[in-house]
Amino acid sequence: MAKMVIVYTSQTGFTQQYALHIAREFHCEVIDSKFITEAELAAAKVVVYGGHLWGDTVGGFARFYRRYATVLPEYLLVFGTGVMAEAQVDAARVRARSFQACAQAPQFFYFRGRVDPKTLPVRLRVMFHLTRSADNPTAAPPQIEVVKPLLRAAHKLDDLGLLN
Repeated sequence: MAKMVIVYTSQTGFTQQYALHIAREFHCEVIDSKFITEAELAAAKVVVYGGHLWGDTVGGFARFYRRYATVLPEYLLVFGTGVMAEAQVDAARVRARSFQACAQAPQFFYFRGRVDPKTLPVRLRVMFHLTRSADNPTAAPPQIEVVKPLLRAAHKLDDLGLLN
């Protein structure tokens, strides 16, 4: 039985990179949300879902939850990524908008990423240039230090014996 499965959706690649950082820590499977199966989710004790923040919602999470709610384990951790500074993200509003259908709201984490605009699809590249600010440097890979709050939460579940 899988202890943990990381499920993500990513357009620019930095959500995927954060998912890989988390998976390395727990030696678990990382699966694009397009390819996840009910059996993989049902076998997990913890599911970590990651998606880009679109306004005040975690991209793809509502659809993912509707589709798999009956097989998801009790422990669900969710992270959102974006280019805004953490202080600019209203986490309470993201929780309210993203998790309204959840029987039990998952823990939510925000990870700021940096984007190389050359790697973006044209529609996102235009949006990036329109919303870019001086405090948002462009090219740098996601750092492992950013995911430490989520890693601590998952380790607490493991310390309680919930991942055995």
